[in-house]
Amino acid sequence: MKKMTIESVPMDKIDISESNVRKTDTMVGIDELAKNIEEIGLQQPVVVFKEGDRYKLIIGQRRYHACKKLGWKEIPALVTDKKDETEAAVISFSENIHRADLPYRDKMKVSVALLSKYGSAEAVAEILGVTLQTVRNYLGYTIVPERIKKMVDERRLSASTALRIARSIPNEELAVKIAERIVEEPRSADRTSIIDAASENPNENFEQILKIARSWKFRKITLNLTPRLAEALEQACREYGVDRKDIALEAMESWLKGRGFLK
Repeated sequence: MKKMTIESVPMDKIDISESNVRKTDTMVGIDELAKNIEEIGLQQPVVVFKEGDRYKLIIGQRRYHACKKLGWKEIPALVTDKKDETEAAVISFSENIHRADLPYRDKMKVSVALLSKYGSAEAVAEILGVTLQTVRNYLGYTIVPERIKKMVDERRLSASTALRIARSIPNEELAVKIAERIVEEPRSADRTSIIDAASENPNENFEQILKIARSWKFRKITLNLTPRLAEALEQACREYGVDRKDIALEAMESWLKGRGFLK
């Protein structure tokens, strides 16, 4: 059993552990969080481990920054035994994995680090307590161009759409143009078809791809889902921040390709 105690830890003795999975957007919304803590108090202590006469923070980085902004000299902290960097990263990841505001690239980084240590996506999935497909999506995100990752970080593009663009369009310049077009017209009827047109016509320029996408005619298909399927679909939408239609299309495309109907 790991020893854990709750203590009031001096703010100036806390350092942010490198294993904390939240690397980006750490200060976004800090003013609002600080105001909330000022009004109702800190509802959940941060988590640290002691290292010499100092403390390493592994969970609660935003709470720490908010309390620091309020001028707190001490903060309630759950003090646990010292962790190695991998163990601490897993704890931090488990705390943050289901938070909608945790940037996708941070999930990617911890998955890549664990893959390097344990050697297989299956092992990473078991350690993190997520599905194998989820881990594969995190690892696949490494191929997304930085300019497209920035759009995801800014919440102008979903991580799943970014992944689909990167997998479908190897030409980075074209991939970025497609992503920018989708961001500009998020409700466009030809949003999905632009990616497909670029994938099927890799030698065409951007303008020609738009013409091809607009020329396609679509068939509308209505699917009646059982409660179990509908619930699973909603869960996937929440986890990956993607539309139902995009998930359905990707699943259908994968099934047809796997059985040789779609080349």
